[in-house]
Amino acid sequence: MQHTHVYLIALAALAAGTVSAQTGARPDPADPQARTPAPVYRSAFEGYRRLEDGQRPSWREANEEAARAGGHVGIVREQMAREKAAQGERK
Repeated sequence: MQHTHVYLIALAALAAGTVSAQTGARPDPADPQARTPAPVYRSAFEGYRRLEDGQRPSWREANEEAARAGGHVGIVREQMAREKAAQGERK
């Protein structure tokens, strides 16, 4: 029974704290004279890191690789075969 009183007192203290936090009057959104905080500019590129994937092949090397694989469809087939092999290794 004593534990119940402790929980009720803790709950009452928590409720009292949240009520006092909401005592400030909020400005009327329809009032054109209402003060608002100044807008803050944040770039969409903030924190952007460039992809560093090493040396890229020349366009000629890329075309030769695509031709060796059998075109774009061949490249997709190779990727699917690698994924299947990787899934077989995980099992």
